Amino acid sequence: MKRAVALVLALLASAAIAAEKKTFNYACKGGNFSITAAVDRSNGAEHWSKAEPVILQIGSKPPQTLTADPNAPEADSFKNKDFEFYALKNFITLTHRSHGVVVRTYSACRAE
Repeated sequence: MKRAVALVLALLASAAIAAEKKTFNYACKGGNFSITAAVDRSNGAEHWSKAEPVILQIGSKPPQTLTADPNAPEADSFKNKDFEFYALKNFITLTHRSHGVVVRTYSACRAE
């Protein structure tokens, strides 16, 4: 039993070490923005952590905290009440809404 507990603790510690924060910059039709996300590495590939929120930064505006969208398991999809970021391979968008109305769309984004 003690070995099982030690093994679980070791796995949890290695998972915590594996995640690192990275900032991704995007240039889009509609403007530029940055996302800071926890990145997990597994099998030589990087994946954004769905367990931790991401931080959205648009210019000098206050940063926004976005949480993972559980309805988009295959994509990097994070949102809050005002913003929705969605990335699936080369399709990347950011939508800004206010009171349910689209205020601005950042589309045709590319990572810099």
